[in-house]
Parts: sequence; structure tokens; C-alpha cells
Amino acid sequence: MKKYTTIAFDMGNTVIRFDHNISAEKIARLSELKHKEIYDMFFESDITIAFEKGEISTYEFHEKACRRLGVDVPYEKFIEIWNDIFWEDEGSCEIVRELKGKYRLILLSNVNRLHFEYIEKKFDIIKEFDELVLSYVVGAMKPDKKIYDDVVRRVDGDRDGILYIDDRADLVKAASELGIDSVRFETAEKLRDMLRFKKVI
Repeated sequence: MKKYTTIAFDMGNTVIRFDHNISAEKIARLSELKHKEIYDMFFESDITIAFEKGEISTYEFHEKACRRLGVDVPYEKFIEIWNDIFWEDEGSCEIVRELKGKYRLILLSNVNRLHFEYIEKKFDIIKEFDELVLSYVVGAMKPDKKIYDDVVRRVDGDRDGILYIDDRADLVKAASELGIDSVRFETAEKLRDMLRFKKVI
């Protein structure tokens, strides 16, 4: 059985749950676009990807998003709608707290500045992590090798000592192909069973 020193968690829908439908529905009331068009722009459009890579500022994102959506929403109101989509996965957060102090905990996330600053302020669980590897800071998004390499660098190259947890199968696969032991998150209960099996907890 492997001896892990570091547990790296994805954030979205692993530790912190989110649903872009919440913000898309609010914008739909102000726009002539269909709900799905708004959702797609919020989730993985070229604008959102550029924002999550840190390539455009929060004000540029607001301006480009409003132009794309055909709405005129003041910056502060737009940010409120954009951010109000998150809640904790209580079971996962409980596991993170159990692992604190026993392993180096790293949060590895594709996330933009507005979302992360909101999450960091609202959810204390973020304080439990020893390292934050965030796409908008690194300038790369998973599955880009660059962001996984940043995790490895922070643990002095000890790739074999990392266990990575993510809800997306494609991102688990990408990390695994780089030699990082990775598992897919489905539920906190299943994660706990897997961690017991691997003798992590």
C-alpha cells in the first residue's frame, strides 16, 4: 500500500458544490437569450476560460459577459449573481478536517478570481488547506500539465506521495497519466470508503 504525504482535492463539486443554473436563471430574467445559452457562457465559454486562466480582469469579464449576453447589469449586481451559486459538501468538508495535520492538503482548482475570493470569504473550509493551486493564479487550467506540475513542485517533486481527488473523470485521467495517483469523487461516503481502503484514514 502506498504511503501518501499529500492529499490534493479538487474544489468544485468535490469540496464546494455549485450550480451555474442558479445564476443563469437570474440572468435569463434580464436577457432575451435562452437559459441554456446563458448557462453555456457561464460554464465553459471562451470568456469564462480566459477568466479562469487569469487572462482578463474581473472588470473585463463583466464587460465581455454583458456584451455577449446582451444585458446591461451593473458590475456589483452582476458579481452578486455570478457568485451566489455555491454551498459546502458537508461530508467532504468533514473528511478534509479529519485529514488536516496528518497530510499536506492542497486545493487544486479551475476557478476564477471572483468565485474564489467569494468562496474563501464565505467557507471556512478553505483555511484547512496548506496550499492553494488555482488556475487563475497559475495561468493554466486542468487538464494542462502545467497546473499539475505546480502541485508536484510544491511537494518537492514527490509525485508518488500525492493522492488526487476530483469529480471529473477526464481530470482524474489526466493526472493519472502524469504519474499522480488519482481517484474520482462521487459522494463523501464513497470517498471515505476509498480512503479507508487505501489506509489514508
